[in-house]
Amino acid sequence: MPFEFFFARNAWPLVRLSVVKAVLWTGFGALCWSHSALAASGADNIKQLIQSGQLDQAYKSAQQERQAAPKDVQLQFLEAVILAQQGQHDRAIDAFRKITEVHPELPEPYNNLGVLYASKGRLEDARAAFEKAIQTHASYSAAHHNLADVQAQLVRQTYARALQVDPKVKTAPSQLTLLGAITTERTDITKLAGPQERPATVVAATVAPPAPSLTSPAPAPSIGPAGKSAAQEDKEAATRMAKEAAKESAKDAADKHKEQSAEEEAVKLAIQNWAKSWSQKDIKKYFAAYASNFEPPDRVSRSKWEAERELRIVSKKKIQVSVNNFKIDINGNKAKITFSQIYESDNFKGNSRKSLELAKQSGRWMITRETVN
Repeated sequence: MPFEFFFARNAWPLVRLSVVKAVLWTGFGALCWSHSALAASGADNIKQLIQSGQLDQAYKSAQQERQAAPKDVQLQFLEAVILAQQGQHDRAIDAFRKITEVHPELPEPYNNLGVLYASKGRLEDARAAFEKAIQTHASYSAAHHNLADVQAQLVRQTYARALQVDPKVKTAPSQLTLLGAITTERTDITKLAGPQERPATVVAATVAPPAPSLTSPAPAPSIGPAGKSAAQEDKEAATRMAKEAAKESAKDAADKHKEQSAEEEAVKLAIQNWAKSWSQKDIKKYFAAYASNFEPPDRVSRSKWEAERELRIVSKKKIQVSVNNFKIDINGNKAKITFSQIYESDNFKGNSRKSLELAKQSGRWMITRETVN
């Protein structure tokens, strides 16, 4: 079952599982374990092979590197990710599970187990895996997002069963984050809403009638105005309450998803306008896309950076900047967007992968930092 990859804030690539879609690998970042410069170089080579779609060669290289460093957890993790991309989910599950046995302190293997379980329809197992990931690191946003998604799926299934309809008809495919590497960088989620709570199931208590007396007949059950017993009315009331709770939870999940989608579109539009002003050599609009607290690269001053950028832009006769393949991660009023950028000027054309960090200021998404991968 294929995968779609995207980036998380301050981490190397994450993978979003769209239960049955294509693999898009955008690259990794710094590893948290590296036994030697040779091992790091080997891991980089494996990542390049993955990026170019050479999964079989990437897997062979990972096995060769593991012969030299059999206990390198990052190499083990890479090998499991490759298996997942190849659609060998059972082998990938086994590989991630072995990592959790040796390194129970890492959230990434538990997270990826949850994603793979969800892809096989094992939602309860997926929820348990995401909860373990959160136990290892309480502020890890990817696992929180995934847990909320799985819980929403479970709520929709419960609601569908209550209405006696086929859950497969009503349940949309989940959007879960499969991590592409182990990292020491953890996203702060203090501003994120916690995982959605599951609606409590209301069960009517059944009370046994008192034992009949030897001298008097047993009391008849009380009958309501519609000819129903009190127990029947309580049971129907409990069913209605359960349906309403499930319906409300599903609505909340839909509203949250709608709000998230709107913010993602706003971030994407901000970057498209930034690329457009760059292409048109509109310096005023180009610089207006950057926040007042923007951090220029190489620690140069803002004024020096603007002077250098203006000279480079206006000196060109023609500039064309295209952006596509967006991967967006929003955390409150902060966001990170990673995309493919095609730049073409007078006598140069280049294709690169760029990451921008943005902050929402006065209702606008503005760039605070940029990195070329």
